[in-house]
Parts: sequence; structure tokens; C-alpha cells
Amino acid sequence: MSESGKRVLVTGANGFVASHILSILIEQGYDVTATVRSPSKGEAIIKTHPSWKNKIQFAIVSDFTSEGPFDEIFKATPIDYVIHAASPVTFQVSDIQKEMIEPAEKGTTEILKAAQKYGSSLKRFVFLSSAVTAMNSFEDMTKEGKPYTEKDWNPVTAEQAISQHDAVLGYNVSKKRAEAAAWEFFEQNKLSFDLVVINPDIITGPMLHPLAGPSSINETNRFAIANFINGTYKTIDGVQFPFYHFVDVRDVARSHVDSLTNPAASNQRILLVADLITPQLVANTIRENFPQFKDRVLEGNPSQILPPGIHPTGWDTRVSLDVLAKGTKTGKWNYVDLKTSIVDAVQCMIDSHVI
Repeated sequence: MSESGKRVLVTGANGFVASHILSILIEQGYDVTATVRSPSKGEAIIKTHPSWKNKIQFAIVSDFTSEGPFDEIFKATPIDYVIHAASPVTFQVSDIQKEMIEPAEKGTTEILKAAQKYGSSLKRFVFLSSAVTAMNSFEDMTKEGKPYTEKDWNPVTAEQAISQHDAVLGYNVSKKRAEAAAWEFFEQNKLSFDLVVINPDIITGPMLHPLAGPSSINETNRFAIANFINGTYKTIDGVQFPFYHFVDVRDVARSHVDSLTNPAASNQRILLVADLITPQLVANTIRENFPQFKDRVLEGNPSQILPPGIHPTGWDTRVSLDVLAKGTKTGKWNYVDLKTSIVDAVQCMIDSHVI
């Protein structure tokens, strides 16, 4: 399904998801321009993946919130597709507005402005959003509600996140505001290209981005997997996740690349939700597949999958699955299962000496 010789601009190239996207794009023969915040970030990518040398053209965008940070990239070479994967994913912030919400929202509007002005060859803009833009941050976890669909929007506001000093809410707002800004931009402007938005839930799986120690583990792999091994979680009891559904990073990357040329994806929100993920399921999987960690990962109650009193609302992803299937060569979309995602993530952490 690739278009060899077509150029794709990928933002946030040294990120968890973007690294997997780059791998597929290179494998499929696309020409790639990738943004990083500094030359050293690009050098770290090539050091990690020497075979990618001369296959990626790096562009430095040090500050997404500056004026016109993407203009020169679009002026320099014709861009056929954009995959906007750069957005802050960290819960360790002191200023939710300035460190989370503003970079996500402004980064999205700035790249769209540049695409509108200078992207005359652009066919499609694929945007990495999140399932949190569709779910309700304030859902009653004690009972399962009506399944979420592509038509739902999170009611959370910046004022709520800031007043409660809640970084998870701040992250939810940042993703919602960035995605809403993208849809608004398309509604308000007559553009020669269309929009696809990808909305994954908790992303787990092996890491391809540069790893320089435990702090390099991406946020979702850290709280969902690594913290069971590194001593952060002293017990299974009391561990709660911000969300309870997952998708493997390889499926997230595949969905982005497939969406570049899938006609059915045009102007769609695509939910990526593979299955349930819970602290007990993660602990069970690590203990069963990595006996060397049994002394670190406590047993908990292996048969009690959900934490006491937790009954998360599910997802109706039939529309999204239909769109995803139409973007594959086989006409079928199958997700990587939770066991495979966890095992491959832990093995990657072992091989990279980060746990």
C-alpha cells in the first residue's frame, strides 16, 4: 500500500510511537523528513538505528509554540503526507497550561498553518490523538456505562485540570484541545488535503526510540509495565491505572502508515482499542513469562482481574475496525494481544538494560 518516492513529514521523530512509524515508512520505501528538537536527538536516532542513515532527512523544530516553526520544512521540499505524532506525554509537570496544553494545541495549529500556506502537494494529514479525547475523565468507575464511540468527546476542561493540579486531567485536556483544534482548522479553511485522526488508548509494547537508561522508558510503558518490576509498586493492591484499555505500539504505527493511502480513512476519527489492561493482568503476565522477576512482582490475586470496585466503560469500535480493515492488503485488521505486547515490552527493557 506504500507510495514509494512519496515524502512523509513525521513530527516528534524520537518518540515512542514515531520511532515505530519511521521503521515502517523506511521499510515501505517512503522518503522521510522527520522533526526533532535538536541535532543531538537526530544523532541519537541514527546511533540507535544505523541502517536508517541517509534514509531520514532531519529538520530541527526546537519550539512548537514559536511562530511559523514548520514553514521552512514545507518550503524546502514538496511534502505529500504529514504524520503529526509529536505531543508531550509526561505527567511530571509543574505548569499544566504551559507544559502540556499549549505545546499540544499550538503545535497542531502551527503545522496546519504551514501546510495550508506551503503544502501545495499535500494529500493527507494524519494526526496522533488519543482515546482520552473520546472518553469521560469523570466517568463513574464503579459501574460500566454505555460504550464509547467515535462520536464521543471528553467533557474535561483546562480549568478543571489546573484547579485540581491533576496532570492526568491536564494530559486529557491537551489531547482534546489539540484534536479539536485540528478539526476546527479543517472546518474553517478550504484545504487541498484531508484529515485522519488516530485515537489509541494506553500504548504498550517494545521500544525503538533511543534508550539511555530507565528514565528513557516512555510514560505508558512505565506506569503500565516497568513500575511493577522496578520497585515503584510495592503491592498490586491499590494500584490503579488512569485508563483500562490498551493497544500495542506496532498497531498504532501500522494504523498511521496504512491511513496515508486508505480512502476509507478520510476525515475519520479512528479508535484504537485492543483489549482490557489491568494491574493484575500485567502482574500475571510478567510472573508467568519472566520467572526471574517473581521476587519483584508480587502475586496479588491472580483471579481478580479488575481492581476492587473498578468496572471501566468499554468501547464500540465497529466503525473504526471497518476503516482499519479497508486499509490493509488482506481486508482484515487484527490487534496484537496483551500478552504479546507485555512480553515484548519487558524483553525489550531487559535487552536495553533499562530495568
